[in-house]
Amino acid sequence: MRLASTPLILAGAAAALAFAAQPAAAARAVNGELNIVADAYINGGPTVTQTDSQNWSGAPTTLNVTATAHATNGVFRDHNQSVTSFGTAQATWASANAGAVDFTNYGWNFSVTDPNTGASGADLDQLRPGSGADWLYAFQATGDGVFQMDYNVSASGNTLGLFGWAIDFNGVSVGPDLTDPAIFGNDPTTSGIVTEAVTAGQFYTVALYGNPNIAGSGVQQFSNSMDGTFDWRITERGGVPEPASWALMLVGFGGMGAMLRARRKLATATA
Repeated sequence: MRLASTPLILAGAAAALAFAAQPAAAARAVNGELNIVADAYINGGPTVTQTDSQNWSGAPTTLNVTATAHATNGVFRDHNQSVTSFGTAQATWASANAGAVDFTNYGWNFSVTDPNTGASGADLDQLRPGSGADWLYAFQATGDGVFQMDYNVSASGNTLGLFGWAIDFNGVSVGPDLTDPAIFGNDPTTSGIVTEAVTAGQFYTVALYGNPNIAGSGVQQFSNSMDGTFDWRITERGGVPEPASWALMLVGFGGMGAMLRARRKLATATA
């Protein structure tokens, strides 16, 4: 037997071991959704609203939403008065076991110069479509394991009123409550990790709820916005390799055995 194929055999064995080290699938996807609502009003006038919503059931797919609400109140001293709220979001699923949510440019712009202007405001948290969450993922755990979410929220401009996003796990707020005005009312910037245990056969729902809202009267000229990234994964404790991984392992180990037998024959022939 020729030994020229040894590097390929070793590569196959290494790949087999790598696959063996990976955990088995830890979740079955049920449904997911991504929602946004943007509201704006000026001088006590009617609220301008724009919404967007996407969802899937059974098979995960990428979701994208965006919304902009623009309220105007005529001209004051050659200045167009307006309040605008806006935001864009994307949710991706690499599989039922991992994904990411990205919120971009969630905020508002106030351009109100008349000191006699009544109440004006903007928000991105009222009457969202779907379940009412910004993002939601429902799944069934296929093994005992851990759900983990890494979050990072940053803000720019006058950050008052942005508040950030709360993380709910089966209807219970977990980790820091990013909507707490005593902590995050002036600046939503924060980062961290949330981990929750999952049990085989049980159903779970993870959701993100933003609370950006602001209102005032008189002259208001400012802009502020925030971005949020939420990367999550579900891993199974002591998972057993899946059938495809077992097949690759057998091929790799078989190749190693053939290589060792060839070396023994070569040693006997040259003794």
